[in-house]
Amino acid sequence: MSPVLLVPLVILIFSGLVIIHESGHFLTAKLSGIKVEQFSVGFGPQLLGWQRGETLYAVRAIPLGGFVKLAGMDGSMDAGARSFNAHPLWQRFVVIVAGSAFNLALPVIIFFGIYLAVGESNVQVPVHVSAVDANTPASAAGLQPGDVIKSVNGHPISTFEDLPNALDAAKDTPVTVVVERDGQTRTITATPKFDQGTGGYILGFHPAFTTRKLGPLEAGPLAVRQTGESIAAIAGGIYQLATDKSLGGFLGPRGLEGPVGIVKTTARAAQAGALAVAGVIAFLSLSLGLANILPFPALDGGRAAFLVLELIRGRPVDPAREQVVHYVGLALLFALIGLVTYNDVLR
Repeated sequence: MSPVLLVPLVILIFSGLVIIHESGHFLTAKLSGIKVEQFSVGFGPQLLGWQRGETLYAVRAIPLGGFVKLAGMDGSMDAGARSFNAHPLWQRFVVIVAGSAFNLALPVIIFFGIYLAVGESNVQVPVHVSAVDANTPASAAGLQPGDVIKSVNGHPISTFEDLPNALDAAKDTPVTVVVERDGQTRTITATPKFDQGTGGYILGFHPAFTTRKLGPLEAGPLAVRQTGESIAAIAGGIYQLATDKSLGGFLGPRGLEGPVGIVKTTARAAQAGALAVAGVIAFLSLSLGLANILPFPALDGGRAAFLVLELIRGRPVDPAREQVVHYVGLALLFALIGLVTYNDVLR
């Protein structure tokens, strides 16, 4: 995709996710009776702005986030009974975590829409070869579209999951693959290669899929399950980066991605089609929601942690001191974004 189209697409996607996130804070604050002074998309100098009622809606120059400014979050009581700190702790907690909750809910809606529009796709069993990538072990071994994978190194391939398990066990040593072609059994030999994208060994072919149409009652639970599995996959990936030294850590080849990495991921998805872009949006929304709920200063999770501390102590932390902690956290976050972006460029 042309950079002329790609960069605006990424800004549009990320800004949309920010609007979803901040809408969680905005709507729950309004429902709680808390005065919302500003709803901003982006940081830095204001480019556009319009006042509607008591709230200023603004678009700012740096599209790397956004914020909702609530009256009294700095500890002042200028808004009286409508100040943030004048409300019960449970209401303040709901307002703080609502942004992440909205981000975590968006993928459920996306997956629900995909299941309704397209249906549920599963790898055809037994595993059929749909296409073979050029310059891969599969193409070198003579694997062809239409072949049915029967076994690898004597291990039956009954489900698609059996295939990567067999290849990972063999690593980069040659494997014997038994296939069925035109009703005849053939044996080929191929040497798996390690794929950075999947973190496992592959042959380099695409399996055939079957699609089943779904109704709303089936699509809903599947969308929730898909979201849960995606959250588990993200958490598992973070755990692997933290514990598996061979992956190079959070700033290694498969580590955290910043704006440049997100642009590259979106570009690959745009080439694959609308469904792939929808998948990227769901992944980014989950990542944004999970990252924001971490108990780190300046993030929603950090503010929620102060509310939990208030519950335990029986009194709030001094607002001025809390603000200092959040300012330090914000500075550290921008430094991390800069470091991750620099690492993206190196990669």
